[in-house]
Amino acid sequence: MNGISIIICTYNGKQKLEETLLAILKLKATFSWELLVVDNASIDGTAAFTSSLLSDSTIDFRILHEAEPGLIKARLCGLRASKYDVLLYCDDDNTLDINYMQIGYDLMKMNPIIGALGGCGTPVFENKKPEWFDKYGHSFAVGPQAINDGLISEYPAELYGAGAFFRKSVLLQFLEKGFKSGLSGRTGNNLVSGEDVEWCYLIQLAGYQIWYDHRLIFTHAMPKGRMNWEYYLRLKQGIASGTGQLLPYSCLFINKNMRESQYLINWFKQTSFATLLYLNYKIRMLFSQKMLASEDKLGEIILKAKMISFYNNAIPAYKHFRKLKAII
Repeated sequence: MNGISIIICTYNGKQKLEETLLAILKLKATFSWELLVVDNASIDGTAAFTSSLLSDSTIDFRILHEAEPGLIKARLCGLRASKYDVLLYCDDDNTLDINYMQIGYDLMKMNPIIGALGGCGTPVFENKKPEWFDKYGHSFAVGPQAINDGLISEYPAELYGAGAFFRKSVLLQFLEKGFKSGLSGRTGNNLVSGEDVEWCYLIQLAGYQIWYDHRLIFTHAMPKGRMNWEYYLRLKQGIASGTGQLLPYSCLFINKNMRESQYLINWFKQTSFATLLYLNYKIRMLFSQKMLASEDKLGEIILKAKMISFYNNAIPAYKHFRKLKAII
């Protein structure tokens, strides 16, 4: 059906959902749409709170329950239950601009080649903005995702999942062929991520494009509990930890007909290179006379997480490569 399914995935989101939901109630739209709130194993009364807040509204909404923890599980739950052809994933700490949904819908309808479309998150800080945030804030799903509107020139292109539109039929064709994500998404305190990147890669392997538009503006809450360097290091470690699982996509972008033997050679090269980079870094730091700076620690964490990811995910990634080759 033509329209948009807004999907909010939330775990214990009772304390932050109100502003997000109230903003959605104000959205402009000249088409049919629905709101799906996926309660991902919450224990704080999220579902009851959401139902109470929306009960007096006239919008078409449903509350779904996904008992298995994990962001990718919640996103897939929303996808399968949705009834419209365009999906809009809104985080439970986002507030969408009043024209957000209309602009996104018009772009997706006028350009059938678009498989995914992203906007620009604006951070809203609970406390003072950290000094390091302007340099590293993109990892928190804020800021422009391209220099120009339209097709993102990098290939393969990536979007952060917050505020992203996806063409449902593209993702559904993979799911119907038995596709299973190589990443679990964030689960509780586990910050391993990359499932939004994985979806972008799938879309491009299917022949569709990734677009960005600066008019798609939303706010993204930055709570004080996350605005510290220690949390950022954990976040970057989680992002880097998805590198090994995403290797099959990198190989298929090089050659869709890549043989298994070629993939294994590529894995060996990538793993060896990641190992050498990490060892080289450790050796340089060992003989360095300077104190270990914050950015040095960041570099070490990223290099180590990537290296470990290649080793730990060698077999699952190889199996994923074989599955992908069979369905793309």
